[in-house]
Amino acid sequence: MDELFKYKKAALVNGLCGEYKGYWQAAGTDKRKLMTLALSQQALPHLMTYCWNGEGLTKKYILDNFKEYINGNDIIYDADGVKGGYTYQLYVDYNAINNAITEPADVNAFMWCNDVILEMPTSRCITIYVGCNTTLHLVMNGYNNARIYLFDTSEVVFEEADKTCSATVYEYSDQCVTQTSKYCLSEKIKVHRKQLRL
Repeated sequence: MDELFKYKKAALVNGLCGEYKGYWQAAGTDKRKLMTLALSQQALPHLMTYCWNGEGLTKKYILDNFKEYINGNDIIYDADGVKGGYTYQLYVDYNAINNAITEPADVNAFMWCNDVILEMPTSRCITIYVGCNTTLHLVMNGYNNARIYLFDTSEVVFEEADKTCSATVYEYSDQCVTQTSKYCLSEKIKVHRKQLRL
Protein backbone atom coordinates (compact mmCIF):
# COMPACT_ATOMS: atom_id res chain seq x y z
CA MET A 1 0.00 0.00 0.00
CA ASP A 2 1.33 3.46 -0.92
CA GLU A 3 2.62 5.41 2.11
CA LEU A 4 0.59 8.48 1.24
CA PHE A 5 -2.62 6.43 1.26
CA LYS A 6 -1.67 4.83 4.59
CA TYR A 7 -0.94 8.26 6.08
CA LYS A 8 -4.31 9.59 4.90
CA LYS A 9 -6.09 6.51 6.26
CA ALA A 10 -4.42 6.89 9.66
CA ALA A 11 -5.35 10.58 9.73
CA LEU A 12 -8.98 9.81 8.92
CA VAL A 13 -9.16 7.11 11.63
CA ASN A 14 -7.77 9.62 14.13
CA GLY A 15 -10.35 12.29 13.30
CA LEU A 16 -8.93 14.38 10.45
CA CYS A 17 -11.25 17.38 10.16
CA GLY A 18 -13.68 17.52 7.23
CA GLU A 19 -12.25 20.77 5.85
CA TYR A 20 -8.72 19.40 5.68
CA LYS A 21 -10.01 16.12 4.24
CA GLY A 22 -11.63 18.15 1.45
CA TYR A 23 -8.40 20.02 0.72
CA TRP A 24 -6.49 16.72 0.62
CA GLN A 25 -9.06 15.21 -1.75
CA ALA A 26 -8.91 18.28 -4.02
CA ALA A 27 -5.11 18.02 -4.21
CA GLY A 28 -5.44 14.46 -5.52
CA THR A 29 -2.08 13.14 -6.67
CA ASP A 30 -0.65 16.53 -7.74
CA LYS A 31 2.66 16.63 -5.84
CA ARG A 32 2.95 20.42 -5.81
CA LYS A 33 -0.58 20.77 -4.42
CA LEU A 34 0.14 18.11 -1.80
CA MET A 35 3.36 19.90 -0.83
CA THR A 36 1.50 23.22 -0.57
CA LEU A 37 -1.11 21.57 1.65
CA ALA A 38 1.54 19.92 3.85
CA LEU A 39 3.34 23.25 4.38
CA SER A 40 0.30 25.12 5.62
CA GLN A 41 0.89 26.04 9.25
CA GLN A 42 -2.12 24.06 10.45
CA ALA A 43 -0.81 20.93 8.69
CA LEU A 44 2.86 21.02 9.72
CA PRO A 45 2.37 19.86 13.35
CA HIS A 46 0.23 16.99 12.05
CA LEU A 47 2.78 16.00 9.40
CA MET A 48 5.72 16.10 11.81
CA THR A 49 3.94 14.24 14.61
CA TYR A 50 2.57 11.49 12.37
CA CYS A 51 5.93 11.02 10.63
CA TRP A 52 7.65 10.80 14.02
CA ASN A 53 5.22 8.30 15.53
CA GLY A 54 5.26 5.99 12.49
CA GLU A 55 1.80 6.73 11.10
CA GLY A 56 2.98 9.29 8.55
CA LEU A 57 5.42 9.33 5.67
CA THR A 58 8.95 8.00 6.03
CA LYS A 59 12.02 10.05 5.35
CA LYS A 60 12.83 7.80 2.37
CA TYR A 61 9.37 8.23 0.87
CA ILE A 62 9.59 12.03 1.03
CA LEU A 63 13.12 12.06 -0.39
CA ASP A 64 12.17 9.66 -3.22
CA ASN A 65 8.85 11.26 -4.17
CA PHE A 66 9.11 14.96 -3.35
CA LYS A 67 12.81 15.73 -3.89
CA GLU A 68 12.09 18.45 -6.45
CA TYR A 69 10.17 20.45 -3.82
CA ILE A 70 12.42 20.12 -0.75
CA ASN A 71 15.89 21.10 0.51
CA GLY A 72 15.98 24.45 -1.27
CA ASN A 73 15.01 23.04 -4.67
CA ASP A 74 11.72 24.94 -4.80
CA ILE A 75 9.73 27.64 -3.02
CA ILE A 76 6.05 27.20 -2.24
CA TYR A 77 3.92 30.36 -2.13
CA ASP A 78 0.84 31.21 -0.06
CA ALA A 79 0.34 27.75 1.49
CA ASP A 80 -1.91 29.32 4.14
CA GLY A 81 -4.07 31.06 1.55
CA VAL A 82 -2.84 34.51 2.56
CA LYS A 83 -2.05 36.42 -0.59
CA GLY A 84 1.04 38.56 -0.59
CA GLY A 85 3.95 36.35 -1.46
CA TYR A 86 4.51 34.39 1.78
CA THR A 87 7.14 31.75 1.06
CA TYR A 88 7.46 28.23 2.46
CA GLN A 89 10.25 25.64 2.36
CA LEU A 90 10.71 22.12 3.70
CA TYR A 91 14.09 20.55 4.51
CA VAL A 92 14.30 16.78 4.99
CA ASP A 93 17.51 14.93 5.95
CA TYR A 94 19.44 18.09 5.06
CA ASN A 95 22.89 18.55 6.58
CA ALA A 96 24.06 22.11 6.12
CA ILE A 97 26.72 22.37 8.80
CA ASN A 98 29.20 23.66 6.20
CA ASN A 99 26.58 25.27 3.96
CA ALA A 100 24.30 27.47 6.05
CA ILE A 101 20.83 28.40 4.86
CA THR A 102 21.15 32.17 4.42
CA GLU A 103 17.94 32.98 2.57
CA PRO A 104 15.19 31.40 4.64
CA ALA A 105 11.56 31.44 3.60
CA ASP A 106 8.89 33.15 5.68
CA VAL A 107 7.88 29.68 6.97
CA ASN A 108 10.58 27.00 7.25
CA ALA A 109 10.14 23.36 8.25
CA PHE A 110 12.89 20.90 9.18
CA MET A 111 12.53 17.12 9.54
CA TRP A 112 15.28 14.55 10.22
CA CYS A 113 17.98 17.21 9.77
CA ASN A 114 21.26 16.90 11.62
CA ASP A 115 23.06 20.12 12.62
CA VAL A 116 21.45 22.56 10.19
CA ILE A 117 22.56 26.19 10.40
CA LEU A 118 19.97 28.83 9.53
CA GLU A 119 21.17 32.43 9.32
CA MET A 120 18.50 35.11 9.48
CA PRO A 121 19.27 38.17 7.34
CA THR A 122 18.95 41.51 9.13
CA SER A 123 15.42 42.71 9.84
CA ARG A 124 13.56 39.45 9.13
CA CYS A 125 10.69 37.87 10.97
CA ILE A 126 10.27 34.15 10.23
CA THR A 127 8.44 31.08 11.46
CA ILE A 128 10.24 27.77 11.96
CA TYR A 129 8.92 24.24 12.56
CA VAL A 130 11.46 21.71 13.86
CA GLY A 131 10.64 18.00 14.12
CA CYS A 132 11.71 14.37 13.69
CA ASN A 133 14.86 14.59 15.81
CA THR A 134 16.30 17.66 14.06
CA THR A 135 19.03 19.87 15.52
CA LEU A 136 18.77 23.45 14.25
CA HIS A 137 21.44 26.09 14.92
CA LEU A 138 20.05 29.62 14.57
CA VAL A 139 22.13 32.72 13.82
CA MET A 140 20.25 36.01 14.17
CA ASN A 141 22.03 38.91 12.49
CA GLY A 142 20.13 41.83 14.00
CA TYR A 143 16.58 43.17 14.31
CA ASN A 144 15.22 39.63 13.89
CA ASN A 145 12.18 37.96 15.30
CA ALA A 146 11.62 34.21 15.14
CA ARG A 147 8.64 32.09 16.13
CA ILE A 148 9.71 28.47 16.57
CA TYR A 149 7.59 25.34 17.03
CA LEU A 150 9.62 22.45 18.45
CA PHE A 151 8.46 18.80 18.44
CA ASP A 152 9.51 15.31 19.66
CA THR A 153 13.25 15.07 20.51
CA SER A 154 14.27 18.01 18.34
CA GLU A 155 16.52 20.83 19.46
CA VAL A 156 17.10 24.48 18.61
CA VAL A 157 20.34 26.22 19.57
CA PHE A 158 20.53 30.01 19.47
CA GLU A 159 24.15 30.32 18.36
CA GLU A 160 24.24 34.09 17.86
CA ALA A 161 21.74 36.86 18.55
CA ASP A 162 22.35 40.46 19.50
CA LYS A 163 20.17 42.52 21.85
CA THR A 164 17.91 43.69 19.02
CA CYS A 165 16.71 40.12 18.35
CA SER A 166 13.82 38.25 19.88
CA ALA A 167 12.32 34.77 19.62
CA THR A 168 9.45 32.78 21.01
CA VAL A 169 9.84 29.00 21.21
CA TYR A 170 6.86 26.70 21.72
CA GLU A 171 7.97 23.27 22.96
CA TYR A 172 5.43 20.52 22.25
CA SER A 173 7.33 17.70 23.96
CA ASP A 174 9.06 17.01 27.26
CA GLN A 175 12.05 15.76 25.27
CA CYS A 176 12.72 18.71 22.97
CA VAL A 177 15.48 21.15 23.93
CA THR A 178 16.07 24.89 23.58
CA GLN A 179 19.61 26.15 24.21
CA THR A 180 21.46 29.45 24.02
CA SER A 181 25.20 29.74 23.43
CA LYS A 182 27.51 32.33 24.97
CA TYR A 183 27.16 34.40 21.78
CA CYS A 184 23.42 34.76 22.22
CA LEU A 185 23.20 38.21 23.80
CA SER A 186 19.46 38.65 23.45
CA GLU A 187 17.42 38.75 26.62
CA LYS A 188 14.23 38.28 24.60
CA ILE A 189 14.31 34.51 24.00
CA LYS A 190 11.08 33.20 25.52
CA VAL A 191 10.29 29.47 25.84
CA HIS A 192 6.78 28.14 26.45
CA ARG A 193 5.72 24.53 27.00
CA LYS A 194 2.53 23.73 25.05
CA GLN A 195 0.26 20.74 24.79
CA LEU A 196 -0.03 19.28 21.31
CA ARG A 197 -3.60 19.02 20.06
CA LEU A 198 -4.11 17.50 16.64
